[in-house]
Amino acid sequence: MLKEERQQAIIRELDRNGSVAVSELAEHFHVSRMTIRRDLLEIEKNSQLKRTHGGAVLPSKSPNYSEPPTIKRMELLKDEKIRIAKAVAALIGEKEVIFLGSGTTTLYVAKELYERNDITVLSNAITIINELSTNGKMPIIGIGGFLRREEQSMIGHFAERVIEDLRVEKVIVGMRGVHPRFGLTSEDPQELMTDRKILGISDNVIIVADHTKIGYVSTSRTAPITAAKTIITTTEAQGDLVRAIREQGVEVIQV
Repeated sequence: MLKEERQQAIIRELDRNGSVAVSELAEHFHVSRMTIRRDLLEIEKNSQLKRTHGGAVLPSKSPNYSEPPTIKRMELLKDEKIRIAKAVAALIGEKEVIFLGSGTTTLYVAKELYERNDITVLSNAITIINELSTNGKMPIIGIGGFLRREEQSMIGHFAERVIEDLRVEKVIVGMRGVHPRFGLTSEDPQELMTDRKILGISDNVIIVADHTKIGYVSTSRTAPITAAKTIITTTEAQGDLVRAIREQGVEVIQV
C-alpha cells in the first residue's frame, strides 16, 4: 500500500471511530509505529486530525483544537491548489458573473483571475475581496454578514438574505469533505446554511478540492455530491473515489 493510500485509510478510520491508536494502526497496516507517527504528523499538517499521546483524534473532538487561519493554510499543498486554480481560471469565460466562496484554494483562484477585467466577481470572503481590490477595473461585489474570523468570511442570516436573491453563471467553492456517498460536507455548522444558499445560485457549481478532501467526511452535510456539476481535484486523489463520483454523473477534472 502506498503512503497516500494508507493515510486516506487512516482518515476514514478516524471518521468512523473518532480516534485511532498508533499501535493498532501499525499492526493493521504491517508497518512500524514510527511510520504511523510520521503519517499522523503529515495528516495533522492538513488540519484533518489532532495528535494525542499514543494516537490521534478528529479535530472536532479535541477541545484545544482550532482551525488554523486561512493565511497559515495557504502553504499547505500549495502546488495542488495552484494547479487547481489554473484549471478553474481556464473555465471562466468573458463577461461571466461568478461567485467565489471562502477558502485557500478559492483564494488561489482569485490570484489567477487577478488580471481579468472582463468578468464580475461576487464573494463573501474578505481575503478574496482584498486580493482583487487593487485591480481597478474588475467589478467586485462583496457580501456582508457575520464575520467568521478563522475563515475571514461573511456568513449568517444577513449574508444568506442577500445570496438567495443572486444568480450567477458559475459558483466556485471549496468543501471540507467531498465523498461519493456522504456528499459535500462542511466543518462548521454555522457555515452550513450559508454554503447551501451559495450552492443554490447557479446551475454550474464547481467544487475545488485538493486530494485530501476527496473521500473525507466532515461534521455537517451541506449537499449531495450531485449538487456539483464539476469537481476539480488533482491526480493524487484516490482513484476508486473519483470513479464513484463520476458514476453519479458529476464531472471530475484531475490536474
